[in-house]
Amino acid sequence: MSIKRICIALSILLFSFSLKAQQQDGSVFERRVSINAEKQPLSNILDQISWQVRVYFSYDATQINASQKYTIQAIEKSLYSVLTELFNPQEFILHELENQIIITKNNSPKDSVLSVVNDSIPVKYFFLTGRVLEQKKEVPVAYASVSVLNEPVGTITNADGDFLLKLHPDYIQDTLVISSMGYKQILKPAYQFLDEDIFLLEPVSIRIREVKVVSTDPEKLLDNISENIEKNYSAYPKLMSAFYRETVKQDDGYINVSEAVMEILKAPYVNTYRADLVRLVKARQSPDVQPFKWINFKLQGGPFTITQLDVIKTVESFIDEETRHFYDYQISNVIRYNNHPVFVLDFKPVSGTNFHGYVGELYVHRETFAVVHARFGLDRRGLRKATSILIKRKPIGVKARPSFVEYEVNYRQYQGKWHLSNARASTKFKIRSRKDNINSEFHSVSELLVTDLQPTELKRFPRKESLTQRDVFVEMINDYDPGFWENYNIIKPDEDLRNAIPKLISETN
Repeated sequence: MSIKRICIALSILLFSFSLKAQQQDGSVFERRVSINAEKQPLSNILDQISWQVRVYFSYDATQINASQKYTIQAIEKSLYSVLTELFNPQEFILHELENQIIITKNNSPKDSVLSVVNDSIPVKYFFLTGRVLEQKKEVPVAYASVSVLNEPVGTITNADGDFLLKLHPDYIQDTLVISSMGYKQILKPAYQFLDEDIFLLEPVSIRIREVKVVSTDPEKLLDNISENIEKNYSAYPKLMSAFYRETVKQDDGYINVSEAVMEILKAPYVNTYRADLVRLVKARQSPDVQPFKWINFKLQGGPFTITQLDVIKTVESFIDEETRHFYDYQISNVIRYNNHPVFVLDFKPVSGTNFHGYVGELYVHRETFAVVHARFGLDRRGLRKATSILIKRKPIGVKARPSFVEYEVNYRQYQGKWHLSNARASTKFKIRSRKDNINSEFHSVSELLVTDLQPTELKRFPRKESLTQRDVFVEMINDYDPGFWENYNIIKPDEDLRNAIPKLISETN
């Protein structure tokens, strides 16, 4: 991605915020149960549970023996976990119908009652929450992946290591995977997340000499990346659903928090001339922010620009064969990712040239040569050169310069191919004006999380719906649908952001 694709517009306009709050409830299966029953009839146990969590049970007495005796002990466990101890998930299916639990045999025909469950009552998602920490130091593991094994469904942890995964009931018996670069992955049944809050990742490190190295020459490694793009990444278009968040802080206070659900029409990776397309589905903006001081800061092109961080699709300069000679490369480490060795390839611009390149690192899968992670930014020299590109407009008499620019992108494997998973752009700007006594720092963060991935025959979005790098996202938010967000996966806000925007947070937890 060229530096020119990131654009910041500065102006002196002020605008107001409005947002309607909404409360949400997860599945009744998440309610807590404490019970100590020894050799009691099933009917008695269900009565105790019904009284505790205010649900009712329905089942076919010819299929379930209510007089059969069970022993069960539970302290503050989820209703779902308790019921699966009584009803083997391989034999029985649990259906939620408002405050009623319908228990059927796995091979039971769909009767009229279950038709009501499936067709008339909105599906209640499971809200799985937790915190991911490093096992030894017990410090948060930021931006770890939390996903359904072999499915394009998941989320990531925030800066505090916290996550919220809204899971369709169809996936509750599936396996969830928690993974992060340099750690041993965790695999657990999804329903176990209902009763666990803390997940400890074990650091795993390997030395370069312990790995059977296919190629440790940086140039050869880069050649292998290019030669294997068609094998590693999709050759067919995909329709992605994604969550996007854009925040702007002025000094220590948030002045803008906006979020959107959007669709990305992902062009084949082998066709570099066909660009990805982006359109908004829904958007919202928080009212819990401070007003602008002295100057209005607007981020231009945010939802579109962040998709351009897919460095494989855009063939960024540190990957492009035609511009690689402007960089110095070094393999600095080998780490583990999802039980596979990954090369860490550092790069920086060659000194003594006028080329405005990036400083960063690529994580390259040792066996397939797929780029699974990239982090890159601008050094001091690059920041000076990029000022005129990053700042598109500013008031007369105001000095503005970028002080920090960093981008990050991650890929996840699904059905044998690597796909864009999430991306993050972080930029800081120093704003000064002696005449107006202004000395302030603006910090913008844009985050993208791909929440679903499907094959598509769609060729393009209507032109009026497609976003471009000229669009200012905050100026496009003009309606709000509170019911839309309930079951949609997002990046859980960290503590700093939660404290700043309580109304918006109440709608997503």
